[in-house]
Amino acid sequence: MTELTRRTFIIGLCLASAAALAAGKTEATGSLVRLKAFLKSTTSARGTFRQTVIDRSGREVSKPSSGYFRFMRPGRFEWTYEKPYVQRIMSDGKTLWIHDPELFQVTEKALEGALPSTAILFGERDFEEDWNVTEISDTVLEARPKNPDGSFESVVIEFDARGELAGMELVDTFAQRTTLVFGEIVRERMDPASFRLEIPEGTDVVKSAF
Repeated sequence: MTELTRRTFIIGLCLASAAALAAGKTEATGSLVRLKAFLKSTTSARGTFRQTVIDRSGREVSKPSSGYFRFMRPGRFEWTYEKPYVQRIMSDGKTLWIHDPELFQVTEKALEGALPSTAILFGERDFEEDWNVTEISDTVLEARPKNPDGSFESVVIEFDARGELAGMELVDTFAQRTTLVFGEIVRERMDPASFRLEIPEGTDVVKSAF
């Protein structure tokens, strides 16, 4: 799995639940109840993330990364890596852009088909249509795809004692583990037009079918 493929899959898998903090505290208990409440109540949010990837032996696959994200359901998102290098992945719900400022390049593709249906969890699909979900505890749940597509085998979503999202761990078919920690998440209204990438002057645009 290439680094770009990994990143686009992570975006799709995370944005449905990564901002569960933004849904606020709930009187309902149970990790699945908390996730469902978020999916029903949150239409847009923003926050920060930290990401690490290790292989089956515990060695780092790539340098730790960090950045920020925002999204507006269905289908609009921005996921920007600030470290160790800058890369912005954005969609207006129809087109997917990957902007690499250091390369002066933007890769463009139709959003449909760029991510598998199991990954576009920030859209309008029911989470449980695509995933078999098991509550491990009141604060941890595990989701496995009903129709594995050769990308990720499982996703573990963990909440803290206050019922707010603490992090996620994604395991791919090569037993590599991607861990994400979220913070500074706020639910707020957003302008749909702000999710269309403004391409800087002098930047090459490459249309791709990746």
